[in-house]
Amino acid sequence: MYSDRAKNAMEFTAKIIDAYGPRLAGSEACRKAAEAIRARIGALCDSTTIEDFVVHPGAFLDFIKVLVVAYAIDALALAFVPIASIVLGTASIAVLVFGFILYREVLDPFFPALEGHNVVGVLEPEGEVLRQVIVSGHHDSARIFNFYIDRPELYSRRIYGGIGSVVALWIASIVVALVSGLAMKTSLIGVDLLRAISAAAFLGLFPFVLHLWFFASDKGTPGAGDNLVASALALEIVAEFAQRREEGKGLAHTRLVFASFDAEEAGLRGARAFARRHGKEFASLPSYGYNMDCVYNLSDLSMLTSDLNGSVKLDAEATARLAKLAAAEGLPSATKPIAFLTGGTDAAELAAAGVHATSLIAMRWGNDARSSAYHTPRDTIDSVDPAAVEALIRLGARFIESLEADTP
Repeated sequence: MYSDRAKNAMEFTAKIIDAYGPRLAGSEACRKAAEAIRARIGALCDSTTIEDFVVHPGAFLDFIKVLVVAYAIDALALAFVPIASIVLGTASIAVLVFGFILYREVLDPFFPALEGHNVVGVLEPEGEVLRQVIVSGHHDSARIFNFYIDRPELYSRRIYGGIGSVVALWIASIVVALVSGLAMKTSLIGVDLLRAISAAAFLGLFPFVLHLWFFASDKGTPGAGDNLVASALALEIVAEFAQRREEGKGLAHTRLVFASFDAEEAGLRGARAFARRHGKEFASLPSYGYNMDCVYNLSDLSMLTSDLNGSVKLDAEATARLAKLAAAEGLPSATKPIAFLTGGTDAAELAAAGVHATSLIAMRWGNDARSSAYHTPRDTIDSVDPAAVEALIRLGARFIESLEADTP
């Protein structure tokens, strides 16, 4: 039964990629993919819609180029105006922390606005709604990460070397400014030389920062495993329960919400727009999230206990329930926190809005260990393990059934 649904999900994924290719957030290809998904889910749900929102995709990764330029100016300022170096360095750290680590919309207003498209479908239960389950993936594809193509074994060294240099310059600017201030009061000599040497040293580190400029390509990946197939298998989970309802065996008190998000690869902006729009609904009844990302290998299946670089806690009870169900099905059932500087999934935005959110990944998740297809042109349907797709459909169905069984 679930093998047929997995086959459907794989075929639908391949069909969209063949028709529209890479689907960067806000692009025409991404809009057409959203329309194709809506047409498919519309035949299953009681209501479907495409929810439009404004997104500034360039802000999420092109902020790196802002940091590179700021670093060069900051290092030069260190020799002449340490206070200016502190100000610029502090601004850079703020952009790094709030924009890159916490995914806040720090620089969004300074980048072109485009239109994103979330696809939402609702399958109502046969009786009174006592809970809802949001089954989700995202249909936009990532920009190609050049660091995963050119010497991927150096990925961590490049990232930590560049970011470390930015942080070190900021700290040095504070130290030099303090020493300069002390020199003015005590006639301390050699301060000018200290400034010059410090500036020269950090300009010497500039190559470690400069290579970050080439971190991401302007081109997109095919985005099969990350993450179109997740949207396709979420569709199949809903299709399973729609068929059961037609057969008179539908859910009695659990509403299913299908959500295929746009702009996940632009800083979770689609899930954030969805959460803002439906926040009152989340508060009105118990809401659960079954989110899937990076569906590549069944052997690497795990459930996240935290998200968004560790800044958001996912629902412990729901995650434990999912892990127990996975073990009962003979599936990998590891739970683990997300690794720092590995990003986030759409579940983070759902959790922040009060949803009992879970997030499943089927890929080794770390800066030194990811799928060879991740964020590369190799992310085609051939990179996706059909067994992982089938397992996530089956596990999603079990998760929904277990929640329904909690009805008094």
